[in-house]
Amino acid sequence: MRLIVLGVLALSLAACGNPPQRAATGASATPSASGQAGGKSVPSPVSTFRFTAGYEAPGNRDLLSAEKLMKDHDLIQQWTDSANTSFVPPVNVPITGMQCDTVNAFYNPDDKSITMCYEMAGYLKQLFAQPEQGEQAPGTDAVDARVVGALNGIFFHELGHGLIDLYDLPTTGKEEDAVDQLSALVLIGAAEESKDYTGIISMMDAWGRMAQAEDGSLGKDVFADEHSLSGQRFYNVMCYLYGSNHNAFLPLVSEGDLPVARAQRCEHEYAKMADSWSRLLQPYLRTDLPSPSPTQLSRPPAAPSPSGN
Repeated sequence: MRLIVLGVLALSLAACGNPPQRAATGASATPSASGQAGGKSVPSPVSTFRFTAGYEAPGNRDLLSAEKLMKDHDLIQQWTDSANTSFVPPVNVPITGMQCDTVNAFYNPDDKSITMCYEMAGYLKQLFAQPEQGEQAPGTDAVDARVVGALNGIFFHELGHGLIDLYDLPTTGKEEDAVDQLSALVLIGAAEESKDYTGIISMMDAWGRMAQAEDGSLGKDVFADEHSLSGQRFYNVMCYLYGSNHNAFLPLVSEGDLPVARAQRCEHEYAKMADSWSRLLQPYLRTDLPSPSPTQLSRPPAAPSPSGN
């Protein structure tokens, strides 16, 4: 069955990260959010409230390249367009690229805003610039494509926090895991639409690289954190990808990347979380959906890659 809510988000994301045809508008490595709000009302489809895009110039010149990458790929505007295509928020929700003085990205429940930090883009660029063992260092374009893919995943993670707060959605278990699932669903849906799996592979690769960097440095603060360990998030995303199409991604299991014991449950996990998010978001989906523009479907097809780390 077609999951309308996630399908709309996925279709909107299909063009995210492509260099724009018009001029671009202008601590912890783990995205985070805090707080929970209640008593939300369902917005009217004719509401004038929207997600809005913006950038703040960084004071630190070392972050200019991160700002440029985000502007060159029109990320803030495309994320904003994607959110507005699917939802009418009950208040205006700014989505801003800015300097944060820490590696982060976050939804703020106090002022209903999403912040995408330049430091996160810079951190991801350093992460993906490191060559795999026995391989040559990747080129700039390849690194930037991975950074954009991972940033897409991080944005939809933060949008998930925002939707839970704005619409007072229930969560059972850790909210961080729930929004990781939403992010994976959107990235996988976009990959299926565009036949380009760079985004979901990049998100999985980022968690794998972070897990390698954390080896031997895990203290009680890490185990007590609201986020799952990077290694767990890596395998979760791999499981969701496998569960979305186990025939296409069988090499993840046959080559030993995804343990068989987990793989046996992945198809059910994926179907269940997709159905859960679809039910939660359905009442808040726009009823006046615009038709997708041709540019959203014009990406050249690329074969899905099963390798993740």
